[in-house]
Amino acid sequence: MIGSIRGKVLRLDLSTVLLETNSGIGYEIYITFPTHLHLKTSQKEKETLLYIYHSITDRSQKLFGFLSRRDRELFQLMKSLNGIGELTALKILSFYNANSLFTIATDENKAALEKIPKVKGKTSEKVLFELKQNLKKLESFLQKEVEPNDISSPSTDIEVTQSISKSTPENADRDLAVLGLIQLGFDEKTSRKEVERIWKLGTTEASEIIREVLQNL
Repeated sequence: MIGSIRGKVLRLDLSTVLLETNSGIGYEIYITFPTHLHLKTSQKEKETLLYIYHSITDRSQKLFGFLSRRDRELFQLMKSLNGIGELTALKILSFYNANSLFTIATDENKAALEKIPKVKGKTSEKVLFELKQNLKKLESFLQKEVEPNDISSPSTDIEVTQSISKSTPENADRDLAVLGLIQLGFDEKTSRKEVERIWKLGTTEASEIIREVLQNL
């Protein structure tokens, strides 16, 4: 089992990163959006350490990477809930940390969960039910002491991808932000509308546009 990987970022997407180790092996790793932002703003020439959850089934193997052991533990807690798979757990943790999830559960705030793309209707009801059923686990997680060195912190639309390659430099970030939101599950019309709104307020860097869109949901 792989427990951690240290390497240089060869490619960084919204939901995955390709890390190359000193041995020359590249690992494709699923990440949350906060991890994406951290890796994007850190110096790429520096080595990055990700704590890994190594998922092995009869059909496939997947690597999920986290900035801290604590983040990995929260992911394991979330994916262990009945009916919540690994990718759904990762998507939820792109929007909410443990404190927020605890508050959502205690307040029975289904609307907050439905801000997550593709977590609507019966899915949001299921997630909320499972969070409420496992409040003691969340509370226990929150009460654990943080280790000194621990840092806590969908398909691509073809037309949008093509538009990025044709963009002028000043519009490239705007188009990249649209693509990023689509990868997170937003439809293209909503993505373009929200990006344009944030752009007019003066934010012009793709990752910052996406961050502000998510914060304003």
